[in-house]
Amino acid sequence: MKINAITTSKLNYTPAFKSNNRTVRDKNGQFLYRNTTSFFREDLIWDKFVELIKEKYKNTDKVNIMCYACSDGSEPMSLAMLLRENFGEEAEKFFPIIAKDIDSTVIYTAKGDYVNMDYADFETINKYTGGNFEKYFKRPLGGIGIEYDYLIRMNPLFKKMINYSIADITKDVSNIPPENTIIFCRNFWPYIESAQERTQLVNNLAQQLKTNCTIVIGNFDDTVETHRLLRANGFRNHKMTNVFETMDGWKHYYTGAHNLNINDINE
Repeated sequence: MKINAITTSKLNYTPAFKSNNRTVRDKNGQFLYRNTTSFFREDLIWDKFVELIKEKYKNTDKVNIMCYACSDGSEPMSLAMLLRENFGEEAEKFFPIIAKDIDSTVIYTAKGDYVNMDYADFETINKYTGGNFEKYFKRPLGGIGIEYDYLIRMNPLFKKMINYSIADITKDVSNIPPENTIIFCRNFWPYIESAQERTQLVNNLAQQLKTNCTIVIGNFDDTVETHRLLRANGFRNHKMTNVFETMDGWKHYYTGAHNLNINDINE
């Protein structure tokens, strides 16, 4: 992916999620992109999303999950915890989550044994896991204070649920399984250099994804009309914000497998 400075209007967009907030610049100090993330980012309705995939993939033996621009792993870890809490042992069909980022520094961090978090992260994780923070992380003996970030150790079994590697989605589309796949590609589209390159990426995704696939993006992505691009290339916008489906998956979900009305979609 070619990345360079983005426009002032996009630079002024301030995401509400930033427990990890690292700015990356080139050798001349020119802004390239931000690694800005947190656990359970608020531009996805996580509980509703799990309900969707529980119904959509209930008869599927193996579901592929790819998370691009994964940063330090907060997002794939959020999804892994939610899957384990909601599916129990049946969650195995979703693992391992394949998490990728172009930034070797954040991938090195994600592959480690520790994750940086603050007290807000601790509370959010407990909220979504029903108070099971220590099922996934080892809490420091002194607890997690309010004023500072802490390095928190991941439990080894939890760490094995995610495989990390370096990859650029614009060059990696051919490695995405074309069936029964969920792709998280959230909050990086404005960093892609040109509208032409963004359009080409959506075209490539539309050609690669064949059967029962789901794409999840973020609020930041609509600053460059990514939602419109996906709809223009045959993806159907689920009634849930930032969630899109391949046409066959949309038909299956609304006309047979689920009792929602077809008018619930957003055209």
